[in-house]
Amino acid sequence: MPSFWRIVNRAIADVDLVIIVLDARFPEQTRNKEIEEKLFKKEKKIIYVLNKSDLLAQRFEDIKLDLPYPYVFVSATNNLGTTKLRKLILENKKRQLLIGVLGYPNTGKSSLINALKQRRSARTSPVAGFTRGVQKIKLSKDIYLLDTPGVIPFEEKNEFKHSLISAKDPNRIEDPDIVAHEIIQIILKKDKKILENLYKVKLKSEDPQEILEQIAIESKWLLKGGLPNVDYVARKIISDWQRGKIIV
Repeated sequence: MPSFWRIVNRAIADVDLVIIVLDARFPEQTRNKEIEEKLFKKEKKIIYVLNKSDLLAQRFEDIKLDLPYPYVFVSATNNLGTTKLRKLILENKKRQLLIGVLGYPNTGKSSLINALKQRRSARTSPVAGFTRGVQKIKLSKDIYLLDTPGVIPFEEKNEFKHSLISAKDPNRIEDPDIVAHEIIQIILKKDKKILENLYKVKLKSEDPQEILEQIAIESKWLLKGGLPNVDYVARKIISDWQRGKIIV
């Protein structure tokens, strides 16, 4: 991670404009205040992009955010909001424009670049931390984008948060059952049918651990001896959450 920070710091120094990519479901949680402070000191212009807006249960037109710079809701996957973003970019254009694309891991920076470019230029992956270095991509005449690795603030060690915002690969989570418990509780507050429909079960309990065991048993995700493979189910729920299969 420190090496990623060096790459990002160099990118910050060179760019004229910065696009900070946030998860539309968790805008405050995916703001990297450490990066924002660096940008403020260097007097860099900023646009916030609320990506993955297609995963919002509510209409984003009704959402008002208290952000210090202009923002736009986008779905890179569905190519929504990119026209408005292009207009914001062009408002900052003088001669040549170099734009840094920054954010937490797996907020969709590379997918956003591809949506703006209208073809696959930046490599993408659903696995957090896929982009390992800087890619310079031509958007149009005299406008270039820098795709950077996702970085997390140095002192931030919140595994649940990183799992929730897709910044951590489910296979690398130390306590997936604890994270899955929290996600299940979020879902239950909305509607238990979200879980029932996705995993084809009729829940017998609202206890997260019992739900994990029931899903494992009824889906036949079992260990030797017929014991429920709770670890597998927990990681699957986290993965389904991160991939947008669960919308609350």
